[in-house]
Amino acid sequence: MQCIICGKEIEKSSYSHKIICSSECFHIDFWNDNVEIKDDPKVVRVNGEQYYIGKENSHSLFRGFGGSKYIIKFFDGREVVSTNLWYNGKIPDSHKELLPDNAEFIRDKVIEEKHLLNTPDIF
Repeated sequence: MQCIICGKEIEKSSYSHKIICSSECFHIDFWNDNVEIKDDPKVVRVNGEQYYIGKENSHSLFRGFGGSKYIIKFFDGREVVSTNLWYNGKIPDSHKELLPDNAEFIRDKVIEEKHLLNTPDIF
């Protein structure tokens, strides 16, 4: 069998359901998969780093960033509030042109709401 990224012959793949030979190829494949979903409205890219907006009504004991509140302003005009934002990682140089920033975090609105709601800082 051959690695789907580099073509190296291997006997067995230790990675997920794909034939991948190394952690380096796994990393490339991970970001290639993210290129395929780059226009998903739950995908957030800010300052060369990628995040994913999880379900707000999730019954999981775990929430992204411990449930901290984030206000996200997308460049297409959408504004999303999330308390379940998950970090995917820093986008590697090899994928930056394919995965450009699509949003920014709105700090001022979080601070204004903190004062209104008397909640602790999340930054």
